[in-house]
Amino acid sequence: MPVFQRAVIVGVGLLGGSIGMALRRRGLANQVVGTGRRIQSLLEASSLGAITEHTCDLSAACAKADLVVICTPVQSITDYVKQVAACSLANNALITDVGSTKGRICADLPDSVHKYFCGSHPMAGSENSGVRFASDHLFEDRLTIVTPTRTTPKILTERTEQLWQSLGCRTVLMSPQQHDCSIARVSHLPHLIAAALAGQTADDLLALTGPGWRDTTRVAAGNVELWRQIITDNRLPVLESLRDFTNSLQQWISTLENDDQSQLIELLQRGKQQRDQASGAAHHAQPDGTN
Repeated sequence: MPVFQRAVIVGVGLLGGSIGMALRRRGLANQVVGTGRRIQSLLEASSLGAITEHTCDLSAACAKADLVVICTPVQSITDYVKQVAACSLANNALITDVGSTKGRICADLPDSVHKYFCGSHPMAGSENSGVRFASDHLFEDRLTIVTPTRTTPKILTERTEQLWQSLGCRTVLMSPQQHDCSIARVSHLPHLIAAALAGQTADDLLALTGPGWRDTTRVAAGNVELWRQIITDNRLPVLESLRDFTNSLQQWISTLENDDQSQLIELLQRGKQQRDQASGAAHHAQPDGTN
């Protein structure tokens, strides 16, 4: 397992805090430094054991760091990666992130930065935000997608995979573009659907909602600004997946209009089949990113 001398977490919230806790519990880092704009958040992270030290000074935090994980909202990741790459890092430093989008982030980075940076996206987290919800077990048996570009050194890709595997994850490789198109359908679209369903439910019906409604709309409780950035950053793949979903909804509408019982059974069975297979498919993800 990799052991880092100085690991830096930029943005110590749910994911950043969980990374820090996991690094510490597994003995993977001698120092875990938290940095960000709000000292109160860093103090909270320190009190919860997510980091061993903290500073709001990014350059001071990253001095001699051999691991930096950017855990900020997606629209600020590129700027942070550039700033971190300009710091006095260790010679073998690895910079990665946890962003839910990858295409723009990777495209906006100069080639000189890709010798340090390899993107990654752990499929973990919840509708909650903040370090108080962090857990050192968050990444165990979860999937992390690693997104090297054509200019990413192979050794950097391997080290990024090793990092997440050492935290308990399974890993799979995808290009940034393949990642964004795939995640639009399995993460971003479900969030939009959940938000739409919750938003169109009348106030006088909320008292009647049960576990089915709450389970289906759970992710709609996520941080609005964070999701605005994700959807905006991945707008075109999300639009394509939303149009395809609209076509699927039209099939359901036609089935009900025609009172087609055999088609209704087929549609319901298809949904059940895909839902039942989802866990097994996740455990057998192939190295090229296909399931």
